[in-house]
Amino acid sequence: RAFAVDTELEIDDATAEVRAPDLPAMRLSRLSIRAQTDSRGLDVEAATAGNFWDKLKLSARIEFDDLSGRASLEVADLKPQVWLDRFVPRTDIGIAVPAASLRAQVRTDGKTSLDCSFDTNVASMEILRAGQRVRLNGIAIKGEAAAGADEITLRLSDTQLGASRLSGGELRYSQKTDEASGSAGFELDLVQAMDAVRRLLPQEDRAALELIQSVAGRVRGNSKISIGRKDWSAGIDILTSTASVQVRNLPGPASLAGVSVTVSGNAIKIDRAALSMLDADAVASATIAYGKQLQVEGAIAEARVGEKFLAWIWQIAGAPPHLALKAPIRIAAPRLAWSAKQALDVEATAGFDAGPALSIELHWTPGSLDIRRAALKDGRSDATIALRTKGRAVEGRFSGSLYSSSIESMLKSAKLPSGSASGDLRLAFDRDKPGRGTGQGNLNGEDIDLTWLLARPVKIARVDLAADGASLRIREASVIWAEQRATLHGEVRRGTAGPVIDAQIDSPGIVVDALLPPEDKSPGKTPPAREAPPGDWESRLWPLPVTGRIAVRSDFVKYGARDISPFAATLALEAQRAHLDLSQARLCGISMPLTLEATPKGLSGTIQLSAQKQPLEKTVKCLSNEGVLITGDFDLKADLSTRGKTSELARNLAGTVSAEVRDGQVRKFALLGNILSMKSVSDLLGKSGPKLDEAGFPYRRILLNGHFQEGRFVVEESAFHSSAVGLAATGWISVLDFQSRLSVLVAPLSRLDQIVRSVPIIGYVLGGTLTSVPVGVSGDIRDPRVVPLGPAAITSELKGIFTRTLKLPENIFAPPKANTEAGVPSGPQ
Repeated sequence: RAFAVDTELEIDDATAEVRAPDLPAMRLSRLSIRAQTDSRGLDVEAATAGNFWDKLKLSARIEFDDLSGRASLEVADLKPQVWLDRFVPRTDIGIAVPAASLRAQVRTDGKTSLDCSFDTNVASMEILRAGQRVRLNGIAIKGEAAAGADEITLRLSDTQLGASRLSGGELRYSQKTDEASGSAGFELDLVQAMDAVRRLLPQEDRAALELIQSVAGRVRGNSKISIGRKDWSAGIDILTSTASVQVRNLPGPASLAGVSVTVSGNAIKIDRAALSMLDADAVASATIAYGKQLQVEGAIAEARVGEKFLAWIWQIAGAPPHLALKAPIRIAAPRLAWSAKQALDVEATAGFDAGPALSIELHWTPGSLDIRRAALKDGRSDATIALRTKGRAVEGRFSGSLYSSSIESMLKSAKLPSGSASGDLRLAFDRDKPGRGTGQGNLNGEDIDLTWLLARPVKIARVDLAADGASLRIREASVIWAEQRATLHGEVRRGTAGPVIDAQIDSPGIVVDALLPPEDKSPGKTPPAREAPPGDWESRLWPLPVTGRIAVRSDFVKYGARDISPFAATLALEAQRAHLDLSQARLCGISMPLTLEATPKGLSGTIQLSAQKQPLEKTVKCLSNEGVLITGDFDLKADLSTRGKTSELARNLAGTVSAEVRDGQVRKFALLGNILSMKSVSDLLGKSGPKLDEAGFPYRRILLNGHFQEGRFVVEESAFHSSAVGLAATGWISVLDFQSRLSVLVAPLSRLDQIVRSVPIIGYVLGGTLTSVPVGVSGDIRDPRVVPLGPAAITSELKGIFTRTLKLPENIFAPPKANTEAGVPSGPQ
C-alpha cells in the first residue's frame, strides 16, 4: 500500500561520532536532517558541521526497488587528507591537501557503479618526496569520477595548477592490479615545472640536471603517466612551445619548438625534438638508457648550421681558422649511438650550398677507429676514403677522383688552384709487425695545394704511386714547399724485418729558413720552452723501423747566412746501424766531407775540413759574426773524429787543425783588442801602435796549429805578425763552454824588426834586442780577460814560435823591464 513519512531532525551543540573501518572517527558538532519517504523511495536533505569540514549540505534520493539513487553535495572547508591517504595509490611521492571546497553530483545504479561530477577548489597543495616539498596555490579542478567493483576513474575537464593548467585529463586506478594510468592536456610554466622536477627527482638522478642553468617560457601539449607494481612511465607531447633552456658551456639558450618525450624507470625516449640555438636548428630523436650503463641512440632527421654556430664549434675545438667551413651546412644523421664504455657509431651526411655532399660511417672506441666510408661527391669529384686503426695497425683506402675546386667550395675563405687526385690505392701496415705491410693499386695527382690544410705553403706538383702487394713504387713525387722544389723517386718494398726503402731526392736548392714556421713576435709573447729529450732517447731508436738507402742531392742547402753548396749525401739504414756519407759539402768556402755512423752503442764520425786561398772575411761572417772582422786569404786543413753518446761528442772530439791567413786587415777581434788595450802592451807599442777601429791595421800572417783533446782545443802554435806588433801564443780553449787559458808573448816590430829582418848580420853587430811583454788570457774567449805575466812566462816555446814564424834569431829577445803594474803575477797561472 502507498504510504508517506515526513521527518525533520535538528541537533545543535551536540557531539556525535561515526566510525568506519580504516578511517578515523568522524565527529559532528551540528546536524540537521529532513527526510521524506514513500513506497517508492527516500528523499533526504541534510546539513552538518564536523571535524572534516566546516559546512556540508546534502540532498539525495534513493529508489527502494533497485537501490539506485542520486545525490547533490556541497562542502566548505573540506579536509580531504584522510581520504587521499586511503584511496590514492601508494608510491614514494606523497600529496598533502590541507583544505578544499567541493561541489558534487553523485549517481549510482545500486549495484556496482558510482558516478560523480565535481567542482573542487584547493587553496594550496603540496607534493612531497624524500623531504622535498613542491607547493601549488590556487588549484581549481572540474571533472567527473566513476567507481566500479575493480576500478576508479577520474576525468578532468579543466584544472588550474598555479601558473600551469591541465585539461581533458583522465586518471584510472585498478584495485585488482594496483596499477594507475592517466593522461591530460597541459599548458606548462617551465620555471614552476623545473623547480618541481629538481625537488622531486630522486637524489641519485639530480646530478643530471646540474648542467641546466635556467629555463624560461611556456609549453602546451599532452601528457600521460602509468604506474605499476614494478615499473612506471610518463610521456609528454609538446605541440607548441616558447621554451628556452640555458645549458652550461653553451653560447646561448637552446629553444624547443616541439618534442615527444617518454620517461620510464630505465630510459628516456625523445622523438622529433625541434631544437634551435644561435643560427642552427635541428629535428632530432634519441633514446637514453640509464639502467646498468648509460647508452644513447639517436638520429637527426634534418639540421641546418649557420655561421655563428660554426664559429663557436671552431672556438671550442681549437680548430685552425683557415679550415673554417662555409655556412650554411645541411646535416642529417640516420644513426648516432654512444655508450658509457665510450663506443661511438655515426652515420651522417652533410651538404653545402653550391658545394659537394659528404657522407660518413664510422665506429670509434678507445684504441680503435673504423671509418667504414667517407665520401665526397659533386659535379666533378666522386671520392671515397676508408680508414681503420687498431693499436698500431693502420689500414686505409682511397678510390675515385677528387678535385680541389670541390674542397674550395666547402671552405669559408681558402682559395685553391686547380688540382686533382685520382686512383684506387689500398695500404695496410702494423708498426708492431713492420714486415707485414701491403699495398695495392695506384694514385695520381697534379697541382695539389695543401696550404689550406697544413697552414704551410706546401704543394704537390705531381705524384704518381703504384703498389702491387709487396712494394710501393714512387714513380714521381714532386713537392714544392715555400717555393723550394724537391723530387722523389724510389721504391718501398716489404722486407722480413719491415719496410725497405730505395729512394733518390733531388732539388735545385733548399732555403731552410723558408721551410720553418714564422716566428711569433707579438708583444708579451714568450716562445714555448723546448723540452730536453729524455736521456735514453737514443736507445729507443733501435731496431730501426725502416731499412734501405736514401740519396739526397741539392745544388745548395742554405740556413740563415750559411749555405752548403753543393750538397750530396747518402743515408744507409740497417736494423742496428745507420750510416751517413756526406760526399759533397762546401760550407762557407770550406770543403767538409764527413761520415757519420749510429748504432745502439752510440755515434761515431769523421770530417775533413779543407780550404785554399779563401777570403776569410766572407767565411767568418758566414760562420759567426761575433767579435771578429778580419780580411785576407786563408788556408785550412783539419782531420777530425769523435764517438760516443750525443752528449759526449764534443768532449770526445779528436784530431788536428792547421790554418794560415795572409795579407789582410784587422778591424774587429776581441782577443787581440783586449791584449793591445792593456797598459803594459800599449806603453810598449807607443802612441803609434796599432788600433782596432773601422780603418783597422794591416797584418802579414796569422798562423794556428793545434789539436782537440778531452773537450779542449790545444793551441800548439799560434802567431800574429804585422809590421807593428807580433804575438805568439800557446794554451787551450774549451769547446764545451768557450773558457780559455792562453799564454801570449807580445813584441813591437815597428823598428827593430825591420832592421833585423832586412839585414840580420847587422842586427847582431849592432846588438839589437827585442823587448817583449808576456800576458795571460782567460775566461770566455769571445771577450776574454787579459792580465800581465812575469818574466818567467817568456818560455822557450813562445820564443820558438816567434823565431819560426817571424824568421827571427832566438837571442834577439831581451828580458822585459820591471813591470810596475799592480797585481802582476810572476809567471803562468
